[in-house]
Amino acid sequence: MANPEHVRLLIDGGVEEWNKFRRNSQSPLPDLSGADLSGYDFTSLDLSHANLEGVDLSDAYLYRANLTEALLTRANLTEADILEANFIKANLSFATMIGVDLTATGLIACNLEGANLERSNLTQASLPWGNLTGANLSQTKLNLTDLREAKLMRANLQGASFQDTSFTGAILQEANLLGVTHVSIDLLAKAKTLYQAQLDQEVKDQLFQDHPHLFEKPQA
Repeated sequence: MANPEHVRLLIDGGVEEWNKFRRNSQSPLPDLSGADLSGYDFTSLDLSHANLEGVDLSDAYLYRANLTEALLTRANLTEADILEANFIKANLSFATMIGVDLTATGLIACNLEGANLERSNLTQASLPWGNLTGANLSQTKLNLTDLREAKLMRANLQGASFQDTSFTGAILQEANLLGVTHVSIDLLAKAKTLYQAQLDQEVKDQLFQDHPHLFEKPQA
């Protein structure tokens, strides 16, 4: 359960008072777990290391917010605007993020296992070393997105857009890549593995011709 004093301070005091509290406070890290924070403007809000498990941030505006190492397991961020925010090493496992705008957001080493990012915009987002195992990224925009060494095992990427996306070292084992658009064969070929991935036949044929090792079972 959320700390009622923390919730009251954020809602009544606003971003300026909250950030001042974060700068000066020696108290335990903020606990906003399960709170309804939907629809608020939290531009530049400092939520780093905060407990936001199960929080409702749907339709919230989190432009340039700092959520470094925040706990957001099973949080609801549906249709939130999170442009240029910082989610480095945050835990967003099983979060609901349908239609979220994450343009140019830092998600380095972020845990997005099982998260639902359907129809989200991750253009120019940074997700290197991220864990997206089993995540739903169908119909997402991943243009100019950094997926270097990201774990995308069993991820649903059906219909996603991949213009100039970096796949270097990415693990796409058993991923669904059917119907993807703007994908570069040369860039996709830099993935670590495509073992048992679902691909449109034309894309698969092009990759298999020059990069058959991608379809071999990875060594344990």
